[in-house]
Amino acid sequence: MPNNSLRRVLEMIESRMLWEKYRCSDYTVSCKWPDRASGMDMEATKKHICEMIKAKGLKDRAIAEKMGVTPQAVNKWRHKGTFLVIDNLYILSGMLGVSIDELIVPKAWKEQTFLVEVR
Repeated sequence: MPNNSLRRVLEMIESRMLWEKYRCSDYTVSCKWPDRASGMDMEATKKHICEMIKAKGLKDRAIAEKMGVTPQAVNKWRHKGTFLVIDNLYILSGMLGVSIDELIVPKAWKEQTFLVEVR
């Protein structure tokens, strides 16, 4: 399980946030994380990256300069179905201020539910 999900579960348990909210003795906590074995959803990832670029206000020219490609190449992968190479994902994650994991949309998710017993 990724550290972020486990950390979130532990924070909820420690703060007893759910217990205070619902006044129950036992409760469950669910966590979701990417199923890396299922691979990456290319179309959803491209759409997600484009939304992040738009929200950040980045222009094709600025992205192209950082990646060492032409603005036409950036435009092509954003609009015409080609996709970035790993090196460029790394650069783009730095420009957007997120990890590569936050850029990639998986094909499937794993979910686990924990029962927390309050004694």
